[in-house]
Amino acid sequence: MIPTTAVTGGILDSLFVSMAMLGILLIIGTILRLRVPFFKKYYFPASLIAGFIGLLLGPSVLKVIPQNVVNCWSSMSGKLIVLVFAPMLMGKKKTSGKKYARRTFNSICYGYVGSLAQYAIPLLLGALLLEPLFGTHALFGTTFEQGWCGGHGTASGMLAVFEELGWAEGQSIAVTNATIGLLFGIFGGIVLINIAARKGWTSHLHSVDGKLDISNTENELYNVDEKKTVDTKLAVSGKVIDNFAFHAAILSIAIFIGWIVTYLLKTYLNFSISWFVTAMFAGGIVQFFLNKTKWGAAVDTKVYSRIQGIALDFLVAGAVASMNLKTIANNLLPIAIVSIALLAFMLVYSLIYARGVFGKDWFENAMLTYGMYTGVAATGMLLLKVCDPEAKSDALPLYAARAPFSSWALGGGIITSMAPVWVAQIGVLPAGLIALGLTVVIGLLPIVCRTWYKKGAAE
Repeated sequence: MIPTTAVTGGILDSLFVSMAMLGILLIIGTILRLRVPFFKKYYFPASLIAGFIGLLLGPSVLKVIPQNVVNCWSSMSGKLIVLVFAPMLMGKKKTSGKKYARRTFNSICYGYVGSLAQYAIPLLLGALLLEPLFGTHALFGTTFEQGWCGGHGTASGMLAVFEELGWAEGQSIAVTNATIGLLFGIFGGIVLINIAARKGWTSHLHSVDGKLDISNTENELYNVDEKKTVDTKLAVSGKVIDNFAFHAAILSIAIFIGWIVTYLLKTYLNFSISWFVTAMFAGGIVQFFLNKTKWGAAVDTKVYSRIQGIALDFLVAGAVASMNLKTIANNLLPIAIVSIALLAFMLVYSLIYARGVFGKDWFENAMLTYGMYTGVAATGMLLLKVCDPEAKSDALPLYAARAPFSSWALGGGIITSMAPVWVAQIGVLPAGLIALGLTVVIGLLPIVCRTWYKKGAAE
């Protein structure tokens, strides 16, 4: 049950040196992010920049970084994702959506429609067009929701799932899709906001001399007197244990339970589920029992946010740097076909369907989700900041209200992790039809339940 493979000093040396090299790339990526106007203007994260530098220096291009180091980075992504997901249900407070009951319901439907369509369209295209013409893998269609809705972190962490199913190359395609989605999200979003400004779709647009202000003027390297701190709660005196170590120890319980559950399900029920998924639910169980004691209030989400941030930066950098360029090249045309189809859907989804779902401030809500479902949360925040700089719309409150109902399932949740397994079991076409059916049914719920807004009418 507990892994017994011997870990030698040489293996540990290789691991530490490989991760140290990745850290160096992150420093270089940080410097470029701070110094290069293009990266700063469009909010490219240092981890993504570091990953592309590693890819350029790796064995596929310049051959400066050896293959064994790249292999280590690739393997670590499947483990670091556990650290990202395990704290997700820990230290959470109950979120009430009663104030926005009607709008929250519609927002939940909107979120599920956007994610499920990113399965339905690629899977159906794969079954009906791409597999017959290009011989794409049966799991090819599952990589788009992982990359677009899930982002680089989720795409990078899917290696273990694809390895279990015998298609490790799927991770490289998922990471490629995440990069394409990020570009669509940033540049496509800015184009949409410019069009919306001219057509009067926006409610709170900030403009300078008739032009959108998308510059990132925030000082991102702080002086001593400007350093920003993150307040955390000290649960135990530093004389006993460091606060970070205390939270890491609690997190270790969830990670260990997750490993045991994954092992037992695989061994006795022949049911495969990713470690990061079981660790996430184990974290919720640990928090449940902690809440029965005085320790429940001591768990601080801000500390766990720091742990997740560290793991995510190293995860993304390593996964991008270890992408398989040959696999990407072999699937370039199918990737392009599906990407264009998904972009077309996202335009209809954001500019037409969103009007009836949200009514008031529909465009601001649509842009937040568009950015998140083509790239990462930061992309959605960037687009919302451009069209709603003073946060006057209810886009953020609505997103926060729907998160407890969707974040566990979509964009890196249990649906994302289990979709490749389900597709492998029932086939591409049946899975695509099921995804399409769910998309249509959930999409019609606001109309059936009479929460649909006619002609953008406010609540």
